[in-house]
Amino acid sequence: MIGALAPTRALRRAGVVTLAAEAMFAALCLVTTQVQAVRLTNPWRADPYDAVVSSVILVLPVVALPTLVRLLAHRGPALVPAAAARAVLAGCLTGLGCMAAALLACTAALLGPGADGVPALAVILLAGSAAAGVVATGLVLRARELWSPALARLDRVPAAARPDLADELATLAASLLPGSVPARMAAWLDKGLDAWRLSPRRHPWAAVVTVAATAGALVAQWHALREGPWAGAMPALVFATAVAVTVGAGLAAGVAWLGLLRPAGMRPAQYPA
Repeated sequence: MIGALAPTRALRRAGVVTLAAEAMFAALCLVTTQVQAVRLTNPWRADPYDAVVSSVILVLPVVALPTLVRLLAHRGPALVPAAAARAVLAGCLTGLGCMAAALLACTAALLGPGADGVPALAVILLAGSAAAGVVATGLVLRARELWSPALARLDRVPAAARPDLADELATLAASLLPGSVPARMAAWLDKGLDAWRLSPRRHPWAAVVTVAATAGALVAQWHALREGPWAGAMPALVFATAVAVTVGAGLAAGVAWLGLLRPAGMRPAQYPA
């Protein structure tokens, strides 16, 4: 049993450290965009560095939130199901890849001309995020190695039998608040996503386009409120389209790679081990 628990422990350790690294990167983003004194001297506030960092900021929550939900849903002493482990490992690797791209952009800006006077806090958070990312990558690769036999067997399981994010949310709510209204609502939603005609499980790509377009419109509106009105309709449209494409790409990868949505039909009554 101790040997059987080793992959589960390695997975949880890798997931926690990855989320901690992503949280440190989020702190870096908050400090360099919301603290005025730091923002004014931030060397990666200009393109092309800002475009890379902003894209990662939009995509990273799509990756990190499902990873967190799955880790919490399977936090007990039991072994983590292989389907959940696969999604957690995919989320960790994707999140660390996004972080690496943003940190490389920040480092390039820091080493470029005109980077004098960067606040020490930004440098510390940047170095800490990079170090945490390296440690997390090592732990994720080790966990993936331990899980490789179980993941190979999982390829024979139908996609509809693998739990998606709604399944995991229902599991989490039932374990945290058994019998409560939130738990019953989560279970109702999970069942409805299999039955409803316009369910995202039945039309995943239409759902991706709808959410991405909505995100583009909302972020463009938020930008106008924060920075001032747009100079015209065309700049606002270009900005909203860029945001929508970025969010849409993240969601599409989430559906195809991270298990955000499974096909409607067979409900995973028991996760495959």
